[in-house]
Amino acid sequence: MQYECYFCHTKAIERIINRFNPDEVKTDELVNAINRILSDWKTQTNPQVAAQVQRSARNILNNGDIYIQEKNHANKTLLSVYDKWSDIVSDSNNSFGVAAKLAVAGNIIDYGANTAPDDIDGTIKKLLNRELRVDDSTNLESAIKSAKSVLYLGDNCGEVVFDKLFISVMNHPNVTYAVRGGAVINDVTYNDALMVGMHDVCNIISNGYDAPSTILDCCSDEFTDAFNEADVVISKGQGNLEGLIDSDKKNLFFMLMAKCNPIAKLLGVERGDMLITKGERINGIL
Repeated sequence: MQYECYFCHTKAIERIINRFNPDEVKTDELVNAINRILSDWKTQTNPQVAAQVQRSARNILNNGDIYIQEKNHANKTLLSVYDKWSDIVSDSNNSFGVAAKLAVAGNIIDYGANTAPDDIDGTIKKLLNRELRVDDSTNLESAIKSAKSVLYLGDNCGEVVFDKLFISVMNHPNVTYAVRGGAVINDVTYNDALMVGMHDVCNIISNGYDAPSTILDCCSDEFTDAFNEADVVISKGQGNLEGLIDSDKKNLFFMLMAKCNPIAKLLGVERGDMLITKGERINGIL
């Protein structure tokens, strides 16, 4: 874990304290918990630390879904304009590419990285006018067309609405959408996926773990089997990238916005850049 990540986790706890305004006892518990978790930060990965930090906050506050209001707001906001964006995609000369770019733009709705905009729809419009820093969407489309099965790893709520649109544009008969095994930050869970109607366009499974990432050693057998057997895996967001960065899975594609300096540096891009990139390309950088 990079030193910048250390401060990101302490700020996350600070935001939670400021939002819920717990009493002095619980505030002290939260501060002590973050100090204890980060005491050996150099030996842990960022997803491992994030899972512990968020789990501790939920337990101390006795709140099973800390960001439920933000999650519902993001989902409802983008569901209300789903038809508009669907028409834009359908009317374009490259429906697959535009839908894929929308799915990447939606990755900005992240309360863990503190990048969720107040004007979600307006921000998406601006991002759609920007070029992808790395664009392997043509290779992704080709891989999907020849695949018997596609596994799509979800990330954030709100963003999940554009995932649904992208999957509908794929028009593939065997797509599975994977969600977190429990509530963590504003990441998408099974109920969140149902809320936006993901089950209307594909299958849904849980990865069986409550980290804001995909940590294969911690995931359920059902998910691990699905990951290993999928012909194409689409990984959304920084969290999933961090968990799968060393994977040698064939036809693994990462779709994300680089929302912090450590990830931007890792990928050789600028903070705020959007990417659709094959895993092999990233492994070539490292």
